[in-house]
Amino acid sequence: MSRPNNRAKWPSADLLARAVYVEDAGPVRFVDTDAAARYLALDAHTLECYRSLDTGPAFYKFGRYVRYAVGDLDAWAESCRRSTTASPEAPRILPLNRT
Repeated sequence: MSRPNNRAKWPSADLLARAVYVEDAGPVRFVDTDAAARYLALDAHTLECYRSLDTGPAFYKFGRYVRYAVGDLDAWAESCRRSTTASPEAPRILPLNRT
């Protein structure tokens, strides 16, 4: 026995009648976490961790949605660039002092 669907259809016919369609919205400006992770060749979970530690690329919150600007992804990737593994900007691990 199937239940009747009492939910209104989305989008409604009235909303569709008022909608203005744009032929070309231009280049994609914002991407979600999964697309940003693919763009940076990272795992989405890694970006989420970076976001919580405030060490990753800048992001935007639109309500509950997190979005990244492609320009911010490029800028963050450039800031991670190192010429050697001993670059002064790279984090260093100091030897343990075993006395």
